[in-house]
Amino acid sequence: MSILVGILFLMALAATAMIVGPLLAKPQVVSARQDVSRDAVNSVVFSDRLAELQLDVTTNTISQEEFEKLKIELEIGLLSDVPDTSKDTTANDEGKNKRGARAMVAAIAVVILVPIMSLGSYYQEGYRPEVETWLQLRKDMAPVFAALMAGEKPKADGSDRTVVDFVTALQREAQENPDDANMWHMLGMGYQQMQTGEQAEQALRRAYRIEPDNPRYRLALAQLLVGMEQGKITQESESLLLAVLKNDPVNMQALAMLGMGAFFAERFQQSLTYWERLLVVSRKFNAPQEKIDILKRSIAAAKTRLNAKGVVSKSTDSMGGQKSAESGAQLQVTVSIDPALEKTLNPTDTLFIYAQKAQGPKMPLAAIKKQVGEFPITVTLSDKQAMTPQFRLSSAETVIVKARVSATHNAIPASGDLLGKSTVINLVAITNQPKKVSLIIDATVP
Repeated sequence: MSILVGILFLMALAATAMIVGPLLAKPQVVSARQDVSRDAVNSVVFSDRLAELQLDVTTNTISQEEFEKLKIELEIGLLSDVPDTSKDTTANDEGKNKRGARAMVAAIAVVILVPIMSLGSYYQEGYRPEVETWLQLRKDMAPVFAALMAGEKPKADGSDRTVVDFVTALQREAQENPDDANMWHMLGMGYQQMQTGEQAEQALRRAYRIEPDNPRYRLALAQLLVGMEQGKITQESESLLLAVLKNDPVNMQALAMLGMGAFFAERFQQSLTYWERLLVVSRKFNAPQEKIDILKRSIAAAKTRLNAKGVVSKSTDSMGGQKSAESGAQLQVTVSIDPALEKTLNPTDTLFIYAQKAQGPKMPLAAIKKQVGEFPITVTLSDKQAMTPQFRLSSAETVIVKARVSATHNAIPASGDLLGKSTVINLVAITNQPKKVSLIIDATVP
């Protein structure tokens, strides 16, 4: 702000010089011009009249004696027209003093009014408190970006900056560095934390296009695409993950996602191959025993499906025992919608119906994706719709069922989506009969 005030002050001085300068100079110029103009006219008139008298003498119109007399009168008349210097000087001085006083008042007025009017106009039209907030945000985030770019952990400065602040500042940095793949990668990861899937995809794709051979950017984009498809692998994400494995055969994230994708696609032999390789790598790098146990159960599930040749049979439960997949918990879910919200639906909207653990990870235990149709809609959730072998409906004791309508068809909840959810459901009490669950879509995701 002090710099702005200084600039406005200099502008006021410049304006004063431009306005007051001509006021001071103009009267003097005009006065001088008036004096010069009067003397010139008198001289011309005297010369013309004297020439006429001489012509009259030559033509004998007047005598030489009359000529001399008229010449003397003409000279006396010329002298009488000379202004009184003292009076003119006094008058001029008084005029100059008055003009000088007026010019001084004008100068003071300009010096005072120009900054006031400029500042008033700036605060009225141009100043926004958000500008200072934005500049302070960029200043606070500068050391954070520097540490991240250097591969270091940012130091805690005691500020209460959020992920939204981080992403907001990072957006500007990415715009100023459009060819910095690392910057776009960080922006994409920030968007993921904010659960804005489309923006995250755009940013991660930008990083991948800048450095297509960088395995980190390939893996980040593949993970996002798999997540947006609720754990299912697509041709693009599979291609990205295979490219990662080609350069890094022991990449555990790529092996895990490829195994999971193959399992969902019922390519059980492929999932078994990837997960067995992952088990060897996990033991080699001393992965936590909990992850190794989960991996063993996944391998057992793939072997069971493979031996059954696609027929639903027994799978390994979380304790290593055998139980029927058909005997697991089943939820018969009926979804209706508030009439006020139903008017806002579009036939192309997507409806997601899924169950989550009431306590713990929010990854869906069973999920169904449908196009919006006529409500109410009834579906059945069971282990058949499991996202991964270790995350099944029958592995939870209590769950919450949710229904969400997305206009963007995004598996990640976004602001504006329509949402409904059930109360906590106890699965332990469920026998072989499906439990009926009813819920109403009556809210909007903020």
